[in-house]
Amino acid sequence: MLCCIFNYPSLYRTSIFRKMDGEFDVQFRFGRNLPGAGNAGIARMDCSVFKRKPKYFSALSFWGKFPWYCGIQLLPLYRKYDAFLVTGEFNWAYFPFLLLCRLMGKKVYAWGHGLRKPGSYPRLRRFFYDSLAGFFIYGEKGKERMVSLGFPAEKIHVIYNSLCARDEVPALRSSLKSDIYIKHFGNADPVLFFSGRLTSVKRIDMLLTAVIRLNAEGCHCNAVLVGDGAERQKLETMVSRAGLGDRVWFYGKCYDESHLAGLIYNADLCVSPGNSGLVAVHSMMYGTPVATHGDFELQMPEYETVVPGKTGVLFDRGSNDSLIDAIRSWLSSGHDREEVRKDCAEMIAGKWNSDCQMEVFRKYLQF
Repeated sequence: MLCCIFNYPSLYRTSIFRKMDGEFDVQFRFGRNLPGAGNAGIARMDCSVFKRKPKYFSALSFWGKFPWYCGIQLLPLYRKYDAFLVTGEFNWAYFPFLLLCRLMGKKVYAWGHGLRKPGSYPRLRRFFYDSLAGFFIYGEKGKERMVSLGFPAEKIHVIYNSLCARDEVPALRSSLKSDIYIKHFGNADPVLFFSGRLTSVKRIDMLLTAVIRLNAEGCHCNAVLVGDGAERQKLETMVSRAGLGDRVWFYGKCYDESHLAGLIYNADLCVSPGNSGLVAVHSMMYGTPVATHGDFELQMPEYETVVPGKTGVLFDRGSNDSLIDAIRSWLSSGHDREEVRKDCAEMIAGKWNSDCQMEVFRKYLQF
């Protein structure tokens, strides 16, 4: 039996978790919360869908520096568990756990972002990675970085990320087409889209600065922000002071995929000025290209979905001028919207789906 120790049952992982549950003999163990952050507003999946009832552990963080998963240390003693797949981010509880796995001769695999740089406690981090039978990493560039840090390439497997199965990519469904934005904004100008928590790290202020300046220059466009967060009031004030309240739609929090589908499909460009995670995958699922910054060291792996001029556009991180130029260039380039939808759908169907992830697990997970 495979025992999966994951930090949280995130809603976005429903597709891959259900596939794992259907194909493997697996026991899921989830954190009740994210260490030091409660659940950080992250939607939780319906765990009643699993064949075997999941078990839970508490995730703690001491002084904000020492994350600890409670109660996982003795799991290697359970005879029914032949191997483990764990969340791949650094956790102090893994050290006694890994030592016991070594003694019991049980393999441990990890699934995560990998190292960006050695960071603090480099020897302990090295021990963690060296103790693994394999590491499933989200992107090609992440693997390149790990190899450059001295980790063996044969133990690092690129698994990408997903929101849906290959045959569920809905980008070309014309039934999603609607006049929702024409009705709301009262015009047919291009629509810039963002979905996610409205926090400072997402740099939504840059998107709004772009909307303000582009409209002032006569390049008229609208924006819709789907989500909520600490920055919302500040952003609303920014829009109000610019007199563009009729150009920006603060849609609010939404987890209803049927509503999100139409919002994304009918937008012209998803703009993610900060790091671009699954919002890029989500956007391309519905055929909408993505604009995000091109600084790999400060990006999330999903930005690899952006092929400039085809599935989106990259700009210089932190530069309002570069972002504005990128948006203006994309909107004025005359891209065939249906061709762009096709390119985005092919990107997701090619790699960024749960079927692709399962192919990697089948090949490299041994238990």
